[in-house]
Amino acid sequence: MMHSLQNRHAVSSRCMGVGRSHSLRVCRAVQTADPLQVVLGWAGSNKIATDKLAVANDLATDVPVFVAAKDLPAGDAILQVPDSAWITADTAQKSAIGKYVGSLEPWLQLALLLLAEKGQPGSSWSQYISSLPSQPNSPLFWSDEELQLLEGTQLLESVLGYKQFFSEQYQQLNEELFSPNRAAFPADRVNRTSFSWAVASVRSKLHAPLDADPVALVPLADALPHRRNANAAWKLKSAGIFGKGKVLAVEATRAVRKGEALVMDYGPEKLDNALLLDHAVLDPSSNKAGYSLTLTLPEDDRYYADKLDILERNGLGGSASFSLLRGEEPAPEMMGFLRLMQLSGSDCFLLESIFEAEVWAYLCQPVSAPNEAAVCSAMMDGAREALSRYCSSIDEDLALLRDGGLVPGSRQDMAVQVRCRYITGYGRWGGMQGGNTHDAALHASVRVFL
Repeated sequence: MMHSLQNRHAVSSRCMGVGRSHSLRVCRAVQTADPLQVVLGWAGSNKIATDKLAVANDLATDVPVFVAAKDLPAGDAILQVPDSAWITADTAQKSAIGKYVGSLEPWLQLALLLLAEKGQPGSSWSQYISSLPSQPNSPLFWSDEELQLLEGTQLLESVLGYKQFFSEQYQQLNEELFSPNRAAFPADRVNRTSFSWAVASVRSKLHAPLDADPVALVPLADALPHRRNANAAWKLKSAGIFGKGKVLAVEATRAVRKGEALVMDYGPEKLDNALLLDHAVLDPSSNKAGYSLTLTLPEDDRYYADKLDILERNGLGGSASFSLLRGEEPAPEMMGFLRLMQLSGSDCFLLESIFEAEVWAYLCQPVSAPNEAAVCSAMMDGAREALSRYCSSIDEDLALLRDGGLVPGSRQDMAVQVRCRYITGYGRWGGMQGGNTHDAALHASVRVFL
């Protein structure tokens, strides 16, 4: 969700943030790691080679992860999972609930299949399902008190919107599918809580190129943790006779040392708030800061019709959304939109029809000192208003991260990082970039646009 900007004299945005990269940490070996050992058992049952994988505890988080069992060259296929071992809509339609779910969206079919197979001893998917977290760490599962820690962030808007959407989905399915067919969807296994678990599990495990068409869960391959500084990636390849089959290969994107954690980037193009919402992950060592900002031309603007005409002739509309990334210049189109919104007084000569062909090019460059000052003032007002909605100061959040009072990976820890990283660039495993006060953050946010 994006905060809409409607006042011509104020720019409002909600943000969540991110920072810089660090090298991967070497892991130390451990004897057991239940979820990973379970999914390795599933792989053995499906004759999937895992000789290039080992299990170790990450030194930074003490969480079991897959590591390279030997040195791997760039491009090496670490493991390969054939499409016969994927969980797809076709898998759901061939199951006991198949006749009920065929008309649903693929991701819903996968979620309902997880519910139908969960706790079934004879299920071929029981090992995989038992390896999934029973309590997903997605903000969709945070308590109201925990969600208050996100007050002021754009992430909170998105969480509340998705919670409402999934609640409405459950209500509709319960009335039209679950209640009329309780033999297939017993109330003790299919209820609001379990439905939320299944939806969150599917969302967290879907990755490109199998997150759209087709949609598929790929056991074992989806057990690699997220890191921006990835050393592995999913690759979809043809297989079988005449290449009609498919195989999902996890390939090394660079040379990987024996004992090094195998990690992948869950969304190279996604901001961190989207990854936390979709996959319940937040890289503690490398961040991708950004705003999702929507600008809206106010209809009470004296020159609304003329300005709207300019926007439409240049492929925009009365409302347009832009992504802002930390350390990168904003899009010229966004600056043109902002300058057009603030266009007034003697600068309005640009609205004359004689400038119709050139006006947008002019707007993508500074128009006048008063116009640039108006844009700057609007950004200052927006930054000030956004900062005022936070439940803590930047200094307070930085102190929490520095003093070690937070449990790494806990919900409070993630909330604090969400609140402060986009402004400071502060990472749990790294130092601070930029200012450490609200005033410094305010001026830094404006400098981005000038």
